[in-house]
Amino acid sequence: MRAVSAREKRRRLAGYSLIAPAVLILIITFAVPLLYSFIISISDSNAIVANKFELVGLKNYISVLQNSKFQSALFHTCFFVITTIILEFIIGFIVALLLYRETAGSKFFKLIFAVPLMVAPVVSGLQWRWLFADQYGIINHLLSKIGIEAPLWFTSAQTSWVTIIVANLWLAAPFVILVLLAGLGGLSEEMNEAAEIDGANKWQVFRSIILPQLKPTILIILVIRLTDAFRIYDLIYILTGGGPGGKTEVLSTYIYKRIFTDWDFGRGSAASFIVMVIICLLSLLCSKLMSEKEE
Repeated sequence: MRAVSAREKRRRLAGYSLIAPAVLILIITFAVPLLYSFIISISDSNAIVANKFELVGLKNYISVLQNSKFQSALFHTCFFVITTIILEFIIGFIVALLLYRETAGSKFFKLIFAVPLMVAPVVSGLQWRWLFADQYGIINHLLSKIGIEAPLWFTSAQTSWVTIIVANLWLAAPFVILVLLAGLGGLSEEMNEAAEIDGANKWQVFRSIILPQLKPTILIILVIRLTDAFRIYDLIYILTGGGPGGKTEVLSTYIYKRIFTDWDFGRGSAASFIVMVIICLLSLLCSKLMSEKEE
């Protein structure tokens, strides 16, 4: 083994001393609360209230997984994630391909699409709740003007999901559009032109040339949007609160209600760790796909 010189030791020590404050802050703000939450998840649900931690092992985890409300929340979350990501990619590709060519007004629309990214989800939720309001919402007003009977958006599961998905698309689709535009900007124009000269139509060029080159960009979007969509909370809490009758309850709102409404800290913490594991597994799966594509 090569001996480390005194100069190298001083250099390493200086490096460690520079990163030490950041590591300490991460331990205090992340590792300690995570460990405390895990201890709560394997303790009796009254541990915090009674200030007495009685370890119960995996009892809370088993109880959560067998709970019908948790299973419904997991199903609703998966439905939301799959639906919204498919729609985001469809809208994202259509708009990005339209704006890919520098046409009149394309720069203006790129600027417009960046605006929703600057709006907080809570603000967006309040905005869309007003827009979908039954009596004074502008959406119902416009529908009545063209002779369509406006529904009571928040009284049924189907229409409630429409409001959630529309509000989320307004927030998230611009991100997909802008990242796809960045990916399209790095494509080889020569390959597209050569394919068109050989007689390929636009769909064939997109499917055989553009799409394969965009796979790394698509996977990056997929990783970010999967993890973000899976932990959706703000919009649903503001728009429907999980109602009507729990038909729009997702994992985040389920955890919130277990902890802060039912004061069931043990099961609430267990549910949060289950969600964390699911998100980690999804991220690892997407990362593996990305590494395979790079090879």
